[in-house]
Amino acid sequence: MRHIALVAMLILGNINWPVRAAGSANEVFPLSQGTSWTYSGLVRWTLGGSNKVFETKVTWKTEVLRVISRNGLSVAVIRGFPNELDWSDGHPSPEDSLIVRSSQGGFYLIGPEATETALHRLNDPTDFLKDLLSDDQLFLELPLKESRKFCDPEGMARPDGMYCWVVNAPKSFSLAHVMGVAPRRAMAYELEYRTSPDTIDFALVPGIGIVSYEYHHHGTVADTELRLVEFRAGR
Repeated sequence: MRHIALVAMLILGNINWPVRAAGSANEVFPLSQGTSWTYSGLVRWTLGGSNKVFETKVTWKTEVLRVISRNGLSVAVIRGFPNELDWSDGHPSPEDSLIVRSSQGGFYLIGPEATETALHRLNDPTDFLKDLLSDDQLFLELPLKESRKFCDPEGMARPDGMYCWVVNAPKSFSLAHVMGVAPRRAMAYELEYRTSPDTIDFALVPGIGIVSYEYHHHGTVADTELRLVEFRAGR
């Protein structure tokens, strides 16, 4: 029934379905300078030393500040990646991270704690950037297709799909309330990373990027739930 419904929507022209697995880096996750995503959502957190749970509405902006090309790598300096809201009270100061796109189709996230060191290496022409990236920084790999998984070798060897990014079945996603794009329904690829203590999942629409992001801790309450409300393409 699900496949019949999707075919019907395609016939009616409501869905922008990619004709092949999302493979081109520019098609999937645009990372040109000036590109920005604004999200709206909720953050829940537990007050330290208590069982009191608080919830706050948030508006969060993610922006590509500049792009560096070195040794086959395209590096976007990005301010305010959505995961900065995890384990926060909803009001952290946005920091700079790096999204590194390899020529093999992998996207790696270098967090704020390692960004300064990585930028120093990228700006050093004598550094061949060996071991700049590690498997545990990989969060997206092309081409995207259902059931594909990617992570470090230990995670890849697990039969339960945990501790690995897994691409779930693509789903219809409404862009009707997203400023900066034509109102329509598009197909979003859903990626999920499950561990014993928590779960991360995000949906990605080719050509736009991350349209939703969620983090949920399975014990002490720590939740982030974001949905894209504005997209601006860079130059």
